Amino acid sequence: MKHSYSFPILLTSLLFVTISLSALNTQVPLWLVGHQFSLGQIGLVGSSYFTGNLIGTIMANWFINRFNARYTYTYSCIIFAIATIGLSFSIDFYSWAIWRFLIGIACAVTWVVIESCILVTGTVRTRGKMLAVYLTTYYLGTVLGQALLQYFPQNVLYFGLVVAILMGLASLFILLTHYKLPKRKNSSFNIVPMIVNKPSRLGLVGCVIAGMLIGSLYSLMPAYYSHLGYSDNQVANWMILLILSGVVAQMPANWCADKYGRRLVLLVESFLMIIACLMLVFNLFDIVAIILLGATIYTIYPISMAWACSCVRKQDIVAMNQAMLLTNTLGSLVAPAVIAFIMDKTSNSYLFVSFTVVSIYFFILLLIKRGTNA
Repeated sequence: MKHSYSFPILLTSLLFVTISLSALNTQVPLWLVGHQFSLGQIGLVGSSYFTGNLIGTIMANWFINRFNARYTYTYSCIIFAIATIGLSFSIDFYSWAIWRFLIGIACAVTWVVIESCILVTGTVRTRGKMLAVYLTTYYLGTVLGQALLQYFPQNVLYFGLVVAILMGLASLFILLTHYKLPKRKNSSFNIVPMIVNKPSRLGLVGCVIAGMLIGSLYSLMPAYYSHLGYSDNQVANWMILLILSGVVAQMPANWCADKYGRRLVLLVESFLMIIACLMLVFNLFDIVAIILLGATIYTIYPISMAWACSCVRKQDIVAMNQAMLLTNTLGSLVAPAVIAFIMDKTSNSYLFVSFTVVSIYFFILLLIKRGTNA
C-alpha cells in the first residue's frame, strides 16, 4: 500500500533531477565553446562526467548499505547541487572536469537507487511496466530540461542556484516515500557472472552501444550545432526534437519487442540508425534524420535491458541492473573522448560517421547471432 503511492512520488523526484541534468548537459558544452575550449577538451570534460557515473555505480551498493536508499539519494542530490555551483568558481579544464566527475557520481547513485527500488518492489508482471513508466518519465524530464533551458539564467553561478533549488525539491519528495532496500553484503556485488552470462551477452552489448551513442550525443551534439552557427536556443530545439522522438517511440518500440522479439526490433533499429546517420552526414532531410535517430537511439537501452534481465534469475536482477549500468557507462565514458579527438583532427561530420560505424557493427553482430533466443 505504501509503495503504491511511493512510486509516483519517486518519479516526481526523478523529474526534478532529470530536468537539472538535461539542462546542464546541454549548457556545459555551450559554455565551454564560448570560452574557446577545443572539441577534444569538451569531449574529455564529458568523459569525466561518465567516469563519475562509473565510480558512482560501483560505490552505490556501499552507500545504500551505509545510509539506506532515501538518505543516499538525498546526499547525492546535495552533491549534485554543490558541484553545479562549483562550476562558477573558475572556468578551466581541470576544475570543470572534477566538478563534472562529482556530478556523474551523484547521478549514477540516484539511478541505482531508483531502478533498484523498482526492481525490488515490482513483480514479474508489473516490473516491465514500471520500468517503461520510469524511462518515459526520465526522457520527458530530459525534454523539459531542454525546453526550459532558455528560461535558465546564463550566468554559471545563478544557473547553479536554480539547480540547487530543484535538487532541494527532489530531496524533499524522496523523503516522502517508503522505500527500503534490503541490505546486501559487499561481497555480493559481483557482476562478473552477469557479464559472462552468454544468453544475456547481446543485451549487455546493446547497453554498451546505447551508452556510446547517447553519451556522445549529450557531450558533442550541442558543440556540433554551435560550430555550425546555431544559437543556443536553436541548439536546445534540436536536442528537444531528438529526445522527444525517443519519448514517443518508447511504448511502440517496447510493444514490438515483446510481440516480435527483441533481436528483430534491435536489428530494424540498427538499420534505421545507419540510414539516419548517413542522411546527417550528407545533410539530407535533417529534421527527418534527427527524428529517426532519436526514435532508435533512445530505445536501444530499455530493449537491451529487458533482454539481459530476461536471461537471469529473479534474485540476480539487481546485480544485472548494476552490470548494465556499468557497461552503459563504459560506453559513455570512452566514446565521447575518442570521437571528439577525431573530430578535432578531421571535421565535425565525423560525429555521425562514427555513429554509422557503431550502428553497422551492432547490425552485423545481431545478424550473425541467428540462434539467439530473445
